[in-house]
Amino acid sequence: MTKQNDKNKKILQVATQLLKSEGDMGLTMRKVATSAGMSLSNVQYYYTNKNVLLQAIADQYFDECVTQLKQQTPLESFEELHLFIISQLNYARELSDMCRIFREYWAISTRNDAINEYLRRYYETVYTVICDVLRPLSRDDCTLKKSAALLVSFVEGYSITGKFMPVDTESIASTLVEAARGSLTK
Repeated sequence: MTKQNDKNKKILQVATQLLKSEGDMGLTMRKVATSAGMSLSNVQYYYTNKNVLLQAIADQYFDECVTQLKQQTPLESFEELHLFIISQLNYARELSDMCRIFREYWAISTRNDAINEYLRRYYETVYTVICDVLRPLSRDDCTLKKSAALLVSFVEGYSITGKFMPVDTESIASTLVEAARGSLTK
């Protein structure tokens, strides 16, 4: 790895840690520079401003999520859908650091148009991938779109609330499959 890549990696690592521990308001370019043991101008060489840095942090997490979803082949049965939903719910619960980052991005997006647009594009991609995965089970595009929106919204919310739910993942997955089956085959 080159020295330039090492510096870039260090900046992202420090910035991610600051975002997790101090939130958006605690993440400043100056704090990143100090924590990384670099000058502010050096950090700004790699990331010209906080929005660019936030987008680079998000890229790490968003790319991981989209890559994982794109590996899923289209589903051919509701039994496969059940297994897919269980895997997504378990994946969402296991990534606590990712959930903290996503929560910060959701909060930031309420006051930052650039990050809001960035999140919109990310969820548009996730939604499109889920539509592709569900397409073989769907009767038409209208039901497909509704079911994909339901699953994306639920899994995202479950990533935050799942550990507090008094119902096991298997039962939740069964309920979601029945809702999706009703929607997709109506």
